[in-house]
Amino acid sequence: MTGARLEFSFNDRALRADLRERLSKLENPEPFLKSIGEEFAGAGGVINQRFKNERGPDGTPWAPLSEAQRQHRQKKYGNAPMTILRMRGHLAGSINYQVSGGSLKIGTGKEAEDYAAIHQFGGEAGRGLKAVIPARPYLGFSDADMDLIEEEAEGHFLD
Repeated sequence: MTGARLEFSFNDRALRADLRERLSKLENPEPFLKSIGEEFAGAGGVINQRFKNERGPDGTPWAPLSEAQRQHRQKKYGNAPMTILRMRGHLAGSINYQVSGGSLKIGTGKEAEDYAAIHQFGGEAGRGLKAVIPARPYLGFSDADMDLIEEEAEGHFLD
């Protein structure tokens, strides 16, 4: 070619290195999943805040204690705080997470398995199943939680 010209050469070395790094992060999502597990189930995490604020994942306040439960606690414990699902701290203290491969599981430990589900989903309990326990969900992801997870995923996998 004679006269004036413009030449362009494409060097993809940096792009390939960047793609290799991103692919390696996708092949090993455990660090990302552990950070999400810690964010939600760690001490001071999202689920712990739900117990402190007595609200479900969607922000709905938990059902108040029944009058019978309030009277029982007053009689047994005197002027102890009338907290919901935090009397002894077993349930909130049992929240944990496990990461295995590409999976994150958040739930309760064995020490709380007897009563974890009844409080999450509600139902009948007690002698003769005469007590009706309202659902007080503490596990779950709100839309805001999903936005947070998405932002963290973008930061982890794309930065």
